[in-house]
Amino acid sequence: MVRNRFQLIMCSAAVCAAMMVCSCKGTEVVEPVEVPEEVLYSSAPGEWQENVFSGEDQYGYFFTTPELGAYSMVEGEFKKSGGYEKSSFGFAFAYSADEEGWLDEYLRFEINTTGEYAVYAYKNGVYTDLVEANNENTAYLYPSEAVKGGYDSVNTLKIERTGDRSYTLYINGSQIAVATVPAGFVNGTGVMAFFSVGKADQEQFPDEPVRVTYRITDSTVFAPMANGTGEK
Repeated sequence: MVRNRFQLIMCSAAVCAAMMVCSCKGTEVVEPVEVPEEVLYSSAPGEWQENVFSGEDQYGYFFTTPELGAYSMVEGEFKKSGGYEKSSFGFAFAYSADEEGWLDEYLRFEINTTGEYAVYAYKNGVYTDLVEANNENTAYLYPSEAVKGGYDSVNTLKIERTGDRSYTLYINGSQIAVATVPAGFVNGTGVMAFFSVGKADQEQFPDEPVRVTYRITDSTVFAPMANGTGEK
């Protein structure tokens, strides 16, 4: 069975996995695979947290933190010190979950150590690139000078809700994109950090695990206003 959703665990003792969906421009989409159940995780927003992945059952997935909060603005620092250079990390947001806690839809804002970024939406098996529209059911990674490439480089990602269904996204203080939540999305207010793991022929487990640290540096709690948007 192939799962096309990942479970939202509302506690600090677990993370969940989902398939990788982002590819470099002009390459094939990574095929979805079976999702492991849970991996232990410790979270303390505001402090640096190291996330380490080195298990063979983690190849080809991305792992999320528990929900960090409901924000109209959130900013975080990310640093990767090991693992496949093309595997991304960043924020998942604007998601919704079903009654069993599985995410039905989400947006992702991510970077990697080669200096690339991606912004896209997922719902019902469909991936919508929010940087450059395409009809290929594919999300692409785009090079940007705003991203500090290389291992151990600290990059700051910021998501700011600037309209009822629009978000302005920043990398290291530079505006990189304005993402509009596609029609039909619930557009939830929650935010999680996530970390991707490469496939078996990309990672070198267990000798060289994936290592990504992050911390939340600034945020504004979401508070609906009369016009339907959140506080800035």
